[in-house]
Amino acid sequence: MRCEATLEAAGEIVAQEELSSDNDIRREPSRRPPAINVPGVILALIAVMGLVHLYRTSLGDLAGVRFLVDFAFIPGCYGSAIPDCLARSPGADLWSPLTYAFLHGDWTHFGVNTVWFLAFGTPVARRLGNIGFLMFTAVGALAGAAVFYAFNPNLLEPVIGASGAVSALMGGACRFAFVRRAPFGGFDAGANAPCMPIGEALRERTVLVFALVFFGTNFLLGTSLGGAFTGGAQVAWEAHLGGFVFGFLGLPLFDRRVTPHR
Repeated sequence: MRCEATLEAAGEIVAQEELSSDNDIRREPSRRPPAINVPGVILALIAVMGLVHLYRTSLGDLAGVRFLVDFAFIPGCYGSAIPDCLARSPGADLWSPLTYAFLHGDWTHFGVNTVWFLAFGTPVARRLGNIGFLMFTAVGALAGAAVFYAFNPNLLEPVIGASGAVSALMGGACRFAFVRRAPFGGFDAGANAPCMPIGEALRERTVLVFALVFFGTNFLLGTSLGGAFTGGAQVAWEAHLGGFVFGFLGLPLFDRRVTPHR
């Protein structure tokens, strides 16, 4: 009798606990995915670039040119006494290797960079965090300017656009975002995967094909045939290559997940 009574009491307790759990489940609000699944730092940088372009295009012709000369990267102005270079604001040679990335030729140029920025910046930002991402992107822009200067030290035309920084994001993403063992195989699924060593990354078929297409396209843009694909607009392909190589090689310096991929 005591055993039966004990079992009946235990059964009542279990039933009450199950009922309580069911009520808790019913009361728990359903979790919905966020409407905008993009890191805030990405949206903030895109907004800043958009506002800078809007401000520059709202200036008059003379003020717009002066703004461009002060903040665009002009390789030939380093160590030059040309009047156009002397007319730049003091310190322009210091900040222009970074500020050129916030300038764009037109809204189409801005839109194209925004698309690539969203695609490749999102996984890198989630991996590096806000501060690491900003530092990585800034150094990528500087690397693009440095390589462009190495190829064109006497060029007096202004260089603008975020393509060098975007290329760094592409190169950095190749070290982790194309991992075939990522859940569901999605591009962004490898954001938490360990950083692959250089040799292993180059053995990944997806990484190798992506890198070959990237370099092949940019070398094509550097030839006389490139103008046929860009409508005659000149493309700073050297900055693209510099940014990509830096991103591919330099990501581990900023990566919070330093465990090598095995």
